[in-house]
Amino acid sequence: MRFAIAVCLAASVFLNGCGASRPPSVLCGIEYFAASAPKRHDGAKGTMQDLLTRAVASRSGPLEIEILALSAGGQFGAFGAGFLRGWSENRATPRPDFDLVTGVSAGAMIAPVVFAGPAFDSSLDGYRGLGERDVFLRRSLLALPSAPSFASTAPLERFIKDRLSDDMIGEIGRRHTAGQSLLILATDLDTTEAIIFDLGEMAASNREVEEKRDCMAEAMLGSSAIPGLFAPRHIDGSLFADGGLRDQIFLRALEDVRRDVAQATNRDISVSATLIVNGSLRPLEEPVNEGLLAYALRGTVVLADEVLRDSIEDVVQFAERQPNWRIRGIIADTDLEGCDIAFQNGTFDTCVTERLFDDGRAKGAMSPLPWLGPDALLAAAAAL
Repeated sequence: MRFAIAVCLAASVFLNGCGASRPPSVLCGIEYFAASAPKRHDGAKGTMQDLLTRAVASRSGPLEIEILALSAGGQFGAFGAGFLRGWSENRATPRPDFDLVTGVSAGAMIAPVVFAGPAFDSSLDGYRGLGERDVFLRRSLLALPSAPSFASTAPLERFIKDRLSDDMIGEIGRRHTAGQSLLILATDLDTTEAIIFDLGEMAASNREVEEKRDCMAEAMLGSSAIPGLFAPRHIDGSLFADGGLRDQIFLRALEDVRRDVAQATNRDISVSATLIVNGSLRPLEEPVNEGLLAYALRGTVVLADEVLRDSIEDVVQFAERQPNWRIRGIIADTDLEGCDIAFQNGTFDTCVTERLFDDGRAKGAMSPLPWLGPDALLAAAAAL
């Protein structure tokens, strides 16, 4: 019997066996997808076109587009939350009002709060001391054979929806209507494609606010659904998982549109990109814990680290080749001594998230801000 259970568990995790099935589907409507019809023909370019066209129409003179890109990183998202909190409190160099905010996985959790503006920054405080029980609940051994993942993310779903208040959704919709954009990335497991969710478009839609909250939360949960650990989210008939499987930072579509709009309008348009890297880019050196879940988590950490490094190198090198781009960033290089066990487990621990948030907040309040330039970002991404 024990052998049969073990075989069934393995099949459930790796082969979707023993009765595991798709979670219920949430219907959000085709307008929710920036890369779907009617914009499918050019993917994210349709959204970037809207962004730049409205910016050109509402501003005179040389135009600089301010972009914030928030990477994946699991519990390291607490660093990004802290940094952005401190940055908005920085009187010498206050946080700008970004034209475009993008997020992947952990970054997708933070992006709506930042996009809505400093009036909602208190929602970032919840990332300080965020622990495992605030994010997920491990399933029992008997539940695993028919489960789509090792853990239930019911706590994370409550965490997200509590922060997506009616006022925040309203402000996101207002900013979208005024010409700003809020985009997050997830991976469609059925097609294996990276799909962009336009949260601003959903917030500005004529749906009831509860529907908006449910659909925005589903997209955020899909973007952060770590394979195996968290169940994918079933939205409009497709399964979505961690956007970090495909990319961490997605800005390339903007350049083609920037060039076309600049030429068509005879305007000087530049891009200022800020990267918040929710990761230390320091490889783990401690022996991995024993057990299937520990092995899966360590493998996920290694994969995410590699994709993050590649994404940083890709976007920085791309930006440096463009004469109209300026790029800077910050990396979560927080000293986690004393949190080593939680750090190497790679889940969520209050010691880690408190330390990350406090360090990020302190750095966000610095004058001058401790930005890394292109060379420093590339060096960090290349170091192993």
